[in-house]
This record gives sequence, C-alpha cells and structure tokens, in this order.
Amino acid sequence: VLLSYGTYTNLELLEYYGFLLEDNPNEKVFIPLDLDMHSLSCWPKESLYIHQNGRPSFALMCALRLWATPPQQRKSIGHLAYSGCPISKGNEIYVMKWIGKKCDALLKEMPTSVEEDKSLVHLIDKMVEYENLGEWVKEASAVFGGEFGNNNILKAAYGVEGDNELTSLVRTKMLIDRWKLAVQWRLMYKTVVARCISYCTDIINSLSTQ
Repeated sequence: VLLSYGTYTNLELLEYYGFLLEDNPNEKVFIPLDLDMHSLSCWPKESLYIHQNGRPSFALMCALRLWATPPQQRKSIGHLAYSGCPISKGNEIYVMKWIGKKCDALLKEMPTSVEEDKSLVHLIDKMVEYENLGEWVKEASAVFGGEFGNNNILKAAYGVEGDNELTSLVRTKMLIDRWKLAVQWRLMYKTVVARCISYCTDIINSLSTQ
C-alpha cells in the first residue's frame, strides 16, 4: 500500500496532519529578501528558498546572481543568470557571503540554539520517567529557565480544577506531544539554516583557492 501526502514541507505536514519527517526532501526554508530582489526576477516567491540539504534553490541562486550584478551589466548577462550559470567568481562569492550572513542572522535572532533544542527534545522524552511532573519541570528549568518559566503548555499540563485523573493525563500527554513537535520543527528549521551556512562557506573557500 502506497500512501502519499504530497510534496509538503514539515510546517505544512505539521499543520495539516500533525506529524513531521526528519529527512523531508520537500522541506524548504525561506530567508528574507529585499523587494528589489523580487522585482529583478521573474521567479515566483515560493521558488526562492533553501533546500533541506542546505543548498539554495535554482531560482534563488539565479535571482541573487542577477541582483549582485551591476545594473548596467544586467541586460547583457541576464541570460547567464536565468540559465543557472555562475556569472563570475567574484559574483558567486558575493552571493554566497550574502546568503551566509542572512542565515547567520536568522539563527542569532532565535532564542535557542540547535544544541539547546536537541537537549530540550531529549528532556521532553525523559518526562515519561517522572511520576511527578513538577519534579521534571524543576530539573528542566535548571537547564532551560527561559523556556520553562512562563510556559503556558506546562501550566495547562497540570490540569484544570475538577478534572479527574484520566482526563488530566490525557490532556497532559496531548499538550506535551504538541510541544515536542513544535520544538522538533524549529530544530529542523535551524538545522537546514546551519547546513546552508556550511554549504556557502565551503563554496567560498573552494572559489577563493582557485
């Protein structure tokens, strides 16, 4: 039996079906682009993204190569950009540096790092080992104070007054599962961004030695 969910990103899978794929070939990460970058390109916005493996999409590279070209030269060499060909070594290095800086800025804007999110997922998995949720929160707060201090999910997980034990347990599991999925999604997002930084750095180093 073959079951296909279509070419959904992890965010779409999470929104529509409630699960994620660790190695989703359809995963996409979009980075902020200036308006003039969009106006220079005929590519639709949804095609300007970073692949799951960290590589910029064909359309994104075409658009940025053209944008990084001096205005007076764009008409004469635009065909190279739209065909996917590098315009020059200097142009390629400039584009890779620009993408790398954008990705680095994205990671720095986030309240947690990749390693912290990995630890958080591990801590959430350990929750089942605790009979008392409060004890788990105490241990977790010692590591991730900001993540747990005002966490509405954890507050709700303690249950609502009047709930019986079964209802409280069901609510707790549901909320914790949702929380874990949210952390996993942001971890996967950051991982793709980090891969892109590594990819850009490798390309820059390779071109610089030529």
